[in-house]
Amino acid sequence: MSGFFSGIRRKLTHLKRYRHIMAVLMKYGFEEVAGILALRERIGLGTKGITSTKRETLTRTTPAQRLRMAMEELGPTFIKLGQLLSTRPDLVPLEYIQELEHLQDKVAPEKIDVIRQQIQQQLGSSPEELFAEFDPNPIAAASIAQVHRARTKDGRDVVLKIRRPHIAKTMQTELEILEDLAGLIKKRRLLPETIDPVRMVREFSQAVAKESDLANERRNQTRFIRNFSNDPTVHVPELIEEFCAEGLLTMEYIEGIKPSQIEKLKQAGMDTTEIARRGADFVLKQVFEHGFFHTDPHPGNFLVIDDNVLAPLDFGQVGRLAQQDRMLLQFLVLAIVDVDATKIVQALERFEVVDDETGTAELTRDLEDLLSAYADLPLKDIPFGEAVSRVFDIIRDYHIDPPRDFTLMLKSLMTIESFATKLDHDFQIIEPLRPYAHKFTTEEFSPRRLYRQMRTTARSATDLAASFPEDAAAIISKFRRGRFKVHIHHEHLEEFGQTLDNSSNRISSSVIIAALLVASSLLVAQEGTVLGLLTLEAMGIIGYLTAAVIGIGLVFSIIRSRRY
Repeated sequence: MSGFFSGIRRKLTHLKRYRHIMAVLMKYGFEEVAGILALRERIGLGTKGITSTKRETLTRTTPAQRLRMAMEELGPTFIKLGQLLSTRPDLVPLEYIQELEHLQDKVAPEKIDVIRQQIQQQLGSSPEELFAEFDPNPIAAASIAQVHRARTKDGRDVVLKIRRPHIAKTMQTELEILEDLAGLIKKRRLLPETIDPVRMVREFSQAVAKESDLANERRNQTRFIRNFSNDPTVHVPELIEEFCAEGLLTMEYIEGIKPSQIEKLKQAGMDTTEIARRGADFVLKQVFEHGFFHTDPHPGNFLVIDDNVLAPLDFGQVGRLAQQDRMLLQFLVLAIVDVDATKIVQALERFEVVDDETGTAELTRDLEDLLSAYADLPLKDIPFGEAVSRVFDIIRDYHIDPPRDFTLMLKSLMTIESFATKLDHDFQIIEPLRPYAHKFTTEEFSPRRLYRQMRTTARSATDLAASFPEDAAAIISKFRRGRFKVHIHHEHLEEFGQTLDNSSNRISSSVIIAALLVASSLLVAQEGTVLGLLTLEAMGIIGYLTAAVIGIGLVFSIIRSRRY
């Protein structure tokens, strides 16, 4: 019984949140969303639309700006969703990417008593007992955690990143609603088949779960410390392990200047050109050497300290390039160096990121147009960000589905180029990219690589030849015993079967209604009784009423299916 009531409470909570979501979307001019999702009728939103004055105000803003404002009003979960969508230019057009990048995680800080309770719960003692000094005023507050300064008893200045209580439960409710909406969008087939909104929401849920897991962020930071331990141009903040826990991250306090504060950098005697180059090198090393990279290297996630040293912050969002992703990157870099669009398409097909129905001839032609636009330019003059943006346009147009982390890697490169060009207007990321492209080219034809490929091919051929007799015997044996099976999967066959079931049910209902009407018409005109209980006329009237009830149910079923 308790499960029943908890389910009712959950539905009521969702219903209230649905109403708020749709009201906000209507407020910012997304009336069509309410119509598409058919939620207004389901939950009784009761809005009469937008006033003419409000509509006139909205016409002065772009749809991308209105979407950003709506997400900011909808709160932390939707802000996180927008921030993560801003890293997916393969799914979202550039104008929306640029606007969603401005989403601000503006959240009022938790009361200090709540924070003290969290520290007590995580470390077993109050902050006043653990530290020589603890600042009750946060230096940063976001939706998942907030940050406080402190000083250890041995004199080290540190910062504590404390997870907000109940944040996981709050976001879980929002994520369940998002998954419901995604399922409705998928059912209505409002997006291309290559874009699965349910999968996107689940990926987002996983990303939020990882970002709210400070133990995961701690592991990421530890790996960054190890990867850049011998790099004098980068300083990753040291973790204070004895003050770290599942919901608490403690690290050294970094006194520095934000890269976006260019005038302050210059006044402090910093070299902005060198900082730009080091920022690009920092990301390129992650991608091409470590295969483990920060997915959002914007200026807000860095500080610059003495001697132009970069100090990266916030390691909650990272990507990992699998071996297959690195191979795809290598093939694409080589094809671009050779200015060969056909090789690019072959690489995409080889790694199965192109849909079977994609017109490869048209795709090749568009890629040739893209490459020819930059083929005659000196390497240093190629606008990398613009070129990658056009690549993402092609990805969306042809419904190419690259690996998620591969997309995050390209977006990371675009972000760091924007970061660097604000510090040095003459900066071009193509120049620091050149050594990696050259390395790929030389490695492709190196004797060691050729020998390794030949050895792998020979081993695969030997294994195939050795196993072929046994495989052939197994297939023949199954044929003889009549147990050979062929499994065929047809896309949308289940939906088609459901449609047939619904259609057959309606036809059956229609036949029953017709039979009841005919039989009732015959009975009403007759005299007599059935078993001495009911007259034939009464039986006919009951038949009419039954036919009416079934008919009304059938009409509602048809209307509902058209609505959804």
